[in-house]
Amino acid sequence: MPDDHYDALADDWRDYAAVPWRAQVLWPTLDELLPDLDGKRVLDAGCGDGTHAAALADRGADVVGVDASEGMVATAREHYGDRDRVAFRHADLTEGLDSLADDRFDLVLCQHVCSHVADLGPVAAAFARLVRPGGSVVLSTHHPFHEFLVVRDGSYPDTRAIDGLDARPAVDADSPTYADAERYDLYWSGEAPEEGSDGGDEADPTTFHRRPLDALTDPLFDAGFALTGLREPDLSERLDDELAEDVSTLLDRPPRSICLRAELTE
Repeated sequence: MPDDHYDALADDWRDYAAVPWRAQVLWPTLDELLPDLDGKRVLDAGCGDGTHAAALADRGADVVGVDASEGMVATAREHYGDRDRVAFRHADLTEGLDSLADDRFDLVLCQHVCSHVADLGPVAAAFARLVRPGGSVVLSTHHPFHEFLVVRDGSYPDTRAIDGLDARPAVDADSPTYADAERYDLYWSGEAPEEGSDGGDEADPTTFHRRPLDALTDPLFDAGFALTGLREPDLSERLDDELAEDVSTLLDRPPRSICLRAELTE
């Protein structure tokens, strides 16, 4: 995805982090996989506006947040740059994070970044270099089953009640099988541009890379990680009852995200 897409969202990202989908469902599920953070060195890879990096620092961690969006990093520094235990850098994790020293971190946290990355092998290798032996990676990303239904059906479920996005995205993707790995685009105006047109404002979609479950986990295994935890955020268990009723059609779908914890064993 173009970095300027997130530059434009930087000022409002704190509000998006507080929507029910993230605050009631995704973050509490991910938090269950985190170790005790007191005194730990943490890399927040894809830190966005720094909201969660600052929260980890408040729990006793020494945190470095990196993001490929200059706008997000600028916003993070504006909001949290005066704190002693957190620092922010502009860096793209797909380029190896070479400016960071080997074995520097006890934990890498990576939230909903993998679905924007075409090749996870170099990313997993970078995490393995940065994490000390026995350290871990905790990540969330779009659930492979959810993404398969999105591209197969050519439409995205209505999640406005829980994520605050007043849009119905249209999907541009090939007709896949589940085992395929492929790029697909979401047009948040609700209609993909016609073939051959310039698309107007719709010519800059959100780009994703979907893959089956083994294509998500194998790069971690190849880099020396062992899977030690897996969660599938359940709307029916975590949402307020009233909200769960508002999105009852989503309860019959696969989870929107998957959360993993992997420990470096080599």
